[in-house]
Amino acid sequence: MATEGLTIFGKTVFDTLFIDYRIMVITAIISIILFIVGMYIQLEKWGRGIPEGATKPYGAWGALKLIISKIFEKGIGHALEILILDVAFQRRTYRRRKLEWLMHILIFWGWIGLLILTIVAAIAEFYGPFILEAGPEFFISMWKSLELPNDIFGYMLVAGIVIAIARRLFPAGKDVQARNADIDWILILGLLIVVITGFYAQAIRETDGIERDVIPVYEAEAPGFFNNITVLFHEVFTLLFCVAYVPFSKYFHMITAPLTILVNWGGE
Repeated sequence: MATEGLTIFGKTVFDTLFIDYRIMVITAIISIILFIVGMYIQLEKWGRGIPEGATKPYGAWGALKLIISKIFEKGIGHALEILILDVAFQRRTYRRRKLEWLMHILIFWGWIGLLILTIVAAIAEFYGPFILEAGPEFFISMWKSLELPNDIFGYMLVAGIVIAIARRLFPAGKDVQARNADIDWILILGLLIVVITGFYAQAIRETDGIERDVIPVYEAEAPGFFNNITVLFHEVFTLLFCVAYVPFSKYFHMITAPLTILVNWGGE
């Protein structure tokens, strides 16, 4: 199976996933559209009420405007303080329950870190051929430089998931209700699938010598590696689960919780 990069507008684009880029483009577009639709539905729900002094519901856009105005009501500086201390580093949770704080930090930053690195890799894929007029060497060097941080964020996510499972298998105090929260198990199992297939996909890359002979691989045959079904499943499932599914699940609390904290200016 001869393997080449994907030709876009006359430029050869090489991708870090080593699967048919068109599959990823289509899946990404579908996931983003579903995410936007889900967000609109949620905003529409929030905007159905008729506020005091109003004659009709705010609707989705009205709700969004209200949220933004409320967040910045005390100024940009105050909003940034709440964003950094209470959202990014979850100061309030740390004060109450240290183990829950650690779990949230590991999962949140593990997920965010992997997302950021994915975006960086995607930019590099197009920056090389379109801006630098470079071949696969640029993208490959960038991909290799991202391996260590990818592993770090991946292990952070794993550690957070292990803590989440432990809290549900061996609950104490208020955590007793967590054992019967089926939707939580769906989220945990979904993240496990993402992490396990992700590490396995990386193992396939290493086993097939991509660490050692990645440039020649693009110019020769690589049976069993390119478009490997496990790698393909990992990338497609991750997009659908971690992007498209978010607004329609309890996973949405990753968005609603920070918004609630910001709107309440930190609160308690």
